[in-house]
Amino acid sequence: MSDLQKFSAKICYTATGMLIVDDKVLLVKHKKLGFWLNPGGHIEADELPHIAAEREFWEETGIKVKAYDSLGLMKSSTSEYVPSPVLTSLHWVNKESYDKRNSSNDQTKRVVTEKWPLGCEQHLNYMFLVKPVKDVEFRQNTDESDGIAWFSLDDLENLETIEDIKNEIKFGFGLI
Repeated sequence: MSDLQKFSAKICYTATGMLIVDDKVLLVKHKKLGFWLNPGGHIEADELPHIAAEREFWEETGIKVKAYDSLGLMKSSTSEYVPSPVLTSLHWVNKESYDKRNSSNDQTKRVVTEKWPLGCEQHLNYMFLVKPVKDVEFRQNTDESDGIAWFSLDDLENLETIEDIKNEIKFGFGLI
């Protein structure tokens, strides 16, 4: 088990949506990473995580979705309860950048606190279950992905992805 929290890495916040329809999950093949994953991306300033998941899902698939909480939401006259992520993960996206920054001189380390020019070193990702607003006819965003397709649980065994993503998908299927 990794203890990624111990590193003083530059963390960027991301959100993803997991859409499961008719016992299949919709995934995109990430252009830079080269493997299949749930649609998602960076959370913008002042954006709620579940809204980011919905927006990113739309941008990457052309399908309008709504994040939901599998346990339901409380009602209140003074607060608004929003969907909770089903999983939250911290993972490396650029360990090389972290290593380079930490082997640099103190001057570079001070500049990094403002904005590290090499971008994110770790992602803190909020994964939401999502439902389609209407149809599930998708379109591929060729700027960001090399593919888009539906996969069953049986397809996961041979899916070109990392083990963590396979486990996240299995977890999501268990909640439906």
